[in-house]
Amino acid sequence: MQKKYQSIIWSILLGFFVFHGVLEDTIPMVNFFDEGIGLLCIPLAAFDYWKNRKENRGVLAGSRRWEFGLLLLFLVTGLAGNVLYRFQPAWIVAVSAVLSTKFFMILLTAGFLQKYMPIDLQEQELTIQILSILWFAYYGLTLIFKGYLVAPEAWDICAKSSLLFALLIFCRHQRVWLYRVCLFLMILMLVLSGKEKSYGAILIFAVLYYLIVHKKVQTKLRYILYMAVPVALLAWDKIYFYYVEGHGHYAKSIMTGAALQIAKDYFPIGTGFGTFGSTYAAKYYSPVYHLYGIADNAQLGEQARMYLTDVFWPILLGENGVLGTVIYSGLILVLFIRIQKVFYYNKTKYFLLIYMLVFMMMTTFSEAGFMQPMVMVYAFVMGALLEEYEGKREQKMKYFKQRECR
Repeated sequence: MQKKYQSIIWSILLGFFVFHGVLEDTIPMVNFFDEGIGLLCIPLAAFDYWKNRKENRGVLAGSRRWEFGLLLLFLVTGLAGNVLYRFQPAWIVAVSAVLSTKFFMILLTAGFLQKYMPIDLQEQELTIQILSILWFAYYGLTLIFKGYLVAPEAWDICAKSSLLFALLIFCRHQRVWLYRVCLFLMILMLVLSGKEKSYGAILIFAVLYYLIVHKKVQTKLRYILYMAVPVALLAWDKIYFYYVEGHGHYAKSIMTGAALQIAKDYFPIGTGFGTFGSTYAAKYYSPVYHLYGIADNAQLGEQARMYLTDVFWPILLGENGVLGTVIYSGLILVLFIRIQKVFYYNKTKYFLLIYMLVFMMMTTFSEAGFMQPMVMVYAFVMGALLEEYEGKREQKMKYFKQRECR
């Protein structure tokens, strides 16, 4: 019975993450759902520390030490810029700090939930199939009742459909006919999204599935770089348009150039949270935009405020400087190292984790990447899978220790 309730709780949470972008437009409180789940990592970490204080001897166990440590350093670099330069009021700084770190906070929260309410995601076939059908059905209704229902953004469709597509293949298939129908629906949604990233996602999925699941090859960093070449070719028209032909004229190139200049002028910590490229820097127009002439651009000015958040690395360089960018890259690297260990435990779960990481890395060059609300569901799934591996590893270690004591 307990296992059933745990499965229901996980299904509800996963459903909220998938439909978050749709629900927040109709239910205002849902707007803070992912931030709330992220902040939950703080009391859960305190509970975990208290419960295991004798075993851990006052120190956080496992790879969480690195994640908490790097997260804390990242927060310090951003807040240092806020304290020194005072471009934004304290409440904007606090909210922006949470938004900048919530991917890794959700990752930690999901890990703690998996530790104390364990489920096997591979057994959640029916949940994923129901979510896939509902996701497609809602999209279909928005096409029929235009103006009455809020249609998901193209990027939201791409991110969620690609994840559901991967989860459908990942789960065990007891209802083969329903599985095939759902798979077709998700492929159809990826195509209908019209995003180059959708085709990139399908390409990455096919390559990784072949290498990992069929050939039993562990993914190396150089393999990921190799896959970046065909993905870049798929998006070459836009890359050329924004960064070559339109250099200095279009939003992405202007924001990138300004971020590099800020990183130089405010070396090494940047201008602080909520000052450049982030959601609240756009919503409460940052004074930094006036300093660097961004406010004079027709698309990026205070009246239009368009495309100010369509970047990732410029946010890090502007708000957290060179030091913060290096620290955040360290967080991504720690995540990659944790994923690598899963290869020897379960190839299918390792494949899903690598696929999600590569997909998100792909989005860092055209969207807000790890800070984009649409990918918070990825953090939730990744946290659960990584903690499942950590739990199995700890059980084995305890077993061998007990045998040694005998």
